[in-house]
Amino acid sequence: MRAGRIAELGSPPRIVEVADAAGVRIEAVALNPLDVAVGSGVFYGGHPPLPYVPGCEAVGSLEDGTCVYLFGEGHGVAKDGFLAERVAVSESLPLRLPDGVDPVVAAAAGIAGVAGYVPVAWKAKVGPGDRVLVLGGTGAVGRIAAQTARMLGADEVFAAGRRDLDRVVDELGDGGFTVCIDPVWGEPLAAVLAHAAAHARVVHVGQSAGPVAPLRSADVRGKELVIMGHSNFAMSKEERDRAYLELLDHVTAGRIELGVRRFPLDGAAEAWELQRSGPGGKVVIEL
Repeated sequence: MRAGRIAELGSPPRIVEVADAAGVRIEAVALNPLDVAVGSGVFYGGHPPLPYVPGCEAVGSLEDGTCVYLFGEGHGVAKDGFLAERVAVSESLPLRLPDGVDPVVAAAAGIAGVAGYVPVAWKAKVGPGDRVLVLGGTGAVGRIAAQTARMLGADEVFAAGRRDLDRVVDELGDGGFTVCIDPVWGEPLAAVLAHAAAHARVVHVGQSAGPVAPLRSADVRGKELVIMGHSNFAMSKEERDRAYLELLDHVTAGRIELGVRRFPLDGAAEAWELQRSGPGGKVVIEL
């Protein structure tokens, strides 16, 4: 059978022939910043022994044809991942999906989807009356967060990319924001806290702009801001599965749209380089 394999850190996966394996037939593998970090040797948790098969999330089919979502137990992080035609997994790992779901869409809704959905719907509990600022608004997590906030009835949603942050801050006006979803940290977050409303909720999701943010005491303490962290890895499997299925229901019903770029297995190296460059949407490899 065929699989993508990384032989050298920093290089994209190459398609090779590997020994046949029993297990789940993989239909779609979504790429994430985590995959690139592991494959580049910069992930704090290290990487599997080289050479290894990347891909920390996928959608596949069981022997009876049931469509399942796969994520966890170290796949793609500590051991071989899912970028292969078949992968052996534990009996407890597969999450059964609704009938008729598109495997590519289901894969795209996984890690980035939960990271965008949970901070808005579960942690900030966005609703009518909220003015929501989404940093990193042009990325996959930011796009999902912004759509979730609109779906939940926020009065206004401001999605800010790095290049238009000043414009979005001007649009906030004197009222400021009541919720900020932050996948960037660093200087951008520090700059926008001056525009927070009193008692605004900030949910921190990622650090694409840097691991250190020089927050001013006057902004945090004077406005009595609530700053919460979110990590998919801190969720239990039960919580993560519930959040994923909630989001997938919204996606399949058309309430939230995912911008997906599809690649064949033979295009894995091209897909990898696109993910490395920051695609804005989701990159998915179909097998």
